[in-house]
Amino acid sequence: MSVDPQALVGRSVTVAVPATIANLGAGYDVLGLAIELHNELRVAIDGVAASGAGAIAYRCFGAGEGELPGDRRNLAVDAVYRGLTAAGVAGADRLSVTIEATNRIPLARGLGSSAAAIVAGLCAGAALAHGAAPGPAVDALSDELLDRLFAAADELEGHPDNVAAALFGGLVASGRHDGLLTARVVDVPDDAVPVVLVPDVRLDTAAMRAALPKGVSLDDAVHNASRLALGIAALHANDVRGFALLADDRLHQAARARRYPALPSLLDAATNAGATSACLAGSGSSVLAIVDDATGGDEAIEAVIVALNEAAERAKVGGGAEQYEIDHDGARVVAYSGA
Repeated sequence: MSVDPQALVGRSVTVAVPATIANLGAGYDVLGLAIELHNELRVAIDGVAASGAGAIAYRCFGAGEGELPGDRRNLAVDAVYRGLTAAGVAGADRLSVTIEATNRIPLARGLGSSAAAIVAGLCAGAALAHGAAPGPAVDALSDELLDRLFAAADELEGHPDNVAAALFGGLVASGRHDGLLTARVVDVPDDAVPVVLVPDVRLDTAAMRAALPKGVSLDDAVHNASRLALGIAALHANDVRGFALLADDRLHQAARARRYPALPSLLDAATNAGATSACLAGSGSSVLAIVDDATGGDEAIEAVIVALNEAAERAKVGGGAEQYEIDHDGARVVAYSGA
């Protein structure tokens, strides 16, 4: 059913979306993990242009401030209008909006900043169209609308791993089955504790993808398929060591290490300090380590943080490591106002 854009004037919404870590090693372009580090996007509908496109007032605080464009070249801004359209708003482009982005997820570090921008904009647009009580988007929006938003996010991002985790939360496996985009949440043991090193170094996603080989050997393909299957099975059995199986990758990390030579020493530092696993976060530059809280507790977590910080200093990539919780909610409506 078509939604009259005039009915949206005066409405506003704030959406929070988590950072996400793709691949986890062997799950290249398939797995994504959401962590408790969030961007927020507030969108208010100011009016409807009599003709042509509506006005856009955009402000950014935090990551990307003074760097990100304030028009539809900005992923979040563009996604707001796409979300409105996906939710059935006729002539959504005519809406004038004020958008404020509070970005805590650093850019170009492998933590899903582009996915967060896309999912935040899509969910904000959809929530403005239909109204939404505060809470996870999976509860606030209909399943049919969520499917449309997921498909739009995949189209904008070019792969579903980060956007699936950003939208649904937790550890998510995603892909296409019989041409249909699908996602499934994977069980994660409660004792799995993410520790993330976020270097100062930025790595361009497109350049890091371009570094990958055009083909792989059958042996390497079988190796990764086995690690993906065995790793997920172990996690379902409440075994944190499933993350170590997932981290055993032969498809992309070695190729990316040639462009990011600090990577092997960072991974070794984490595992030598007691981490169950360590892998490149997305296309980098961040590194994800998983610590088993049941076997090491706070001392093991701190040891991995110290080891990663020392390794980053030796490798001259800067930044710092920190413990995070897994975000199980995904995108959330924080506040909504309007009829």
